[in-house]
Amino acid sequence: MIPLTSIAVASLLLAQVEGAIPQPPLPEARAITPGAAMEGPHRFALFVGDKDGGPGTRPLHHAERDARRMFDIFTRLGGTKPEDARLLTDASADELREALRAMNARVTQAKDNGEATQLIVYFSGHSKDGALRLKSSKLPMDELRQSLLDAPADVRIGLFDSCKSGQITRAKGVRAAPAFDVQRARESGGARGLVLIASSAADEESQEYDDIDASFFTHSLASGLLGDADANGDGKVTLAEAYAYAYGRTVGSTAGSAAGAQHPVFLYDLGGAGDVMLTSLMPSPGGLLFTAQQEGVYVVLDGSRRAIAEVAKPSGEVRRLALAAGRYIVKKRDGDQLLVREVKVSDWPVEVPDNTMDRRPLSDDPQKGGTPARWSGTLTGSGQYFFDSGARNGLFPPAFLVGIDLQSRGDLGHELGWGLDVAVGGSDSNLALDGGPSYRVRFNEFAGGASIWRDFDVGNFSFGLGGRVAFLWLSRTFPSDPELPRQSFFTMTPGIIGFTRWRATQRVSVVLRGRLNYLFYNVDQNQSLGYADVALGVEVGFGD
Repeated sequence: MIPLTSIAVASLLLAQVEGAIPQPPLPEARAITPGAAMEGPHRFALFVGDKDGGPGTRPLHHAERDARRMFDIFTRLGGTKPEDARLLTDASADELREALRAMNARVTQAKDNGEATQLIVYFSGHSKDGALRLKSSKLPMDELRQSLLDAPADVRIGLFDSCKSGQITRAKGVRAAPAFDVQRARESGGARGLVLIASSAADEESQEYDDIDASFFTHSLASGLLGDADANGDGKVTLAEAYAYAYGRTVGSTAGSAAGAQHPVFLYDLGGAGDVMLTSLMPSPGGLLFTAQQEGVYVVLDGSRRAIAEVAKPSGEVRRLALAAGRYIVKKRDGDQLLVREVKVSDWPVEVPDNTMDRRPLSDDPQKGGTPARWSGTLTGSGQYFFDSGARNGLFPPAFLVGIDLQSRGDLGHELGWGLDVAVGGSDSNLALDGGPSYRVRFNEFAGGASIWRDFDVGNFSFGLGGRVAFLWLSRTFPSDPELPRQSFFTMTPGIIGFTRWRATQRVSVVLRGRLNYLFYNVDQNQSLGYADVALGVEVGFGD
């Protein structure tokens, strides 16, 4: 695989259904009702992701994540039990060979028990000169193809996402076409044979794209398996549907790239009952539901703001993505603006009609850092300064405080955030009485407050302005004269808060914050005391 240059294709995220992305004709869809789990042959699966292709290659950014995504999809929706699946990353060619031998032994055991069996092998990584590259080792494609031909499973399916991976299909011929000629059932037995699907033709590069944190082919295939390839709306995604979808999306998404269009290819030698079901949406009753009235390309991000799927939605069709429980962000481009909505998926499908989505400028793209993590914590160091010289010199000297803030964004909508904060600190000073002695004073402070603010995002920077209410416990002691009693004071202080934040990564930001506060002081006299504090901190996002 090769990384895609920055000028290549925003079309994957932004193209509309009619135009750049070819799609097979879709019949009228019907609503999907959660039902029973996928049933069928005993399925075994091996998922391999390797970013390091050894000398002469560049490290891949997303190969291991691609393998993990496919592992999750097939163990959740693909009828593969976790104990019958294996995820292999950062492996050598010999380790891959051994993993295949171990998987074949398990398949043989199942066949000896009279079970129909299937074996799926997925690879994402480097290939060059007719061989898969795994670190400094090589696995010739001819050897891998022969291993799949000789595997004991009734059906063997190979999915290969690597440069020039179409070479693995050459022995029996290749058809670079967007649909299978699937042989329908002629007898009661199950399907038997071999299917190989490669992400690119034998002379093409397979491309990654950082904006989706994945390769184009695997991202398209994953989106299809999650439900967008369910062309007839029966809640199942077959091999033919998955390939037709992945082909159309991959070709359309790479058409404008610097490396040129990428064409997935296949070898199909499958007899018996014909087509094979890859995933069933039924085991996942929740997810996202896109209604017949909606139209366009919807991109779904997970809690870490990474694209996990998309829906190429024509008007008049129903689509459901079978997602695991959790929080997601759905976005769609509408002209020069984005439609964005955060949703929580649980036990039932959540509809995401356009009129319930927030309208934002394109610069506020949550996938590019426009929206921070839902929850975040900030470690701060701050300086505090009272404006009144009498209070500053006698009661409340300038102090340094260390604090921890907890923030949440997204709960209240309208770009509002809220947070809780605590801080502790103090300082040493000298108190000189008129005509009397001078005392060394130790000043201590503990503060806790709650804030609410409005965020304004500009690229990788954001600015905020809001209000805060805090409670302070202040005390001072006199180390130079132990006979003087300890003095303490507890009060409430309202104020305003402003900050600027620079996002260094998706989850880490540097924060500069300022607060103006009003302190009620009525110990020996009624006095209004204003003070300010300025803090510098590091904010880290976490959670969904």
